[in-house]
Amino acid sequence: MAASWPRVLFRIAATLAAVMLFDQAIFAGQFLSGIYASLDVHRENATYAGISVIAAAVCAVLLWRPGGGPWWPIVVYVALFGLIGLQIFLGFAHALAAHVPLGVAIIMVAAAMAVWSWMARWPR
Repeated sequence: MAASWPRVLFRIAATLAAVMLFDQAIFAGQFLSGIYASLDVHRENATYAGISVIAAAVCAVLLWRPGGGPWWPIVVYVALFGLIGLQIFLGFAHALAAHVPLGVAIIMVAAAMAVWSWMARWPR
């Protein structure tokens, strides 16, 4: 019988990571709308969003063992963390032509993982 607590932790972490990453788009949009202080919030939140993705990766490991879940969410969150590193680099380099679409892709993957965490059929 698979433990249920790793599922709960994973769901919370996946949802938190998705929300933190979605917040990035809100802060960027505020900056582009003329609320220039939002750029500082966007920059600061990038760190916390990255930490939330690391937490989701740790919870994905716990989901796999001892939770009995699949291994692939670990790979997804490690890849997301790498992409966030690239995203931060692109942002500081002012390479917006790559920064914006990569941000959209990161948010889409994080949102898909959050939805999957709540809809997946888990082993009993």
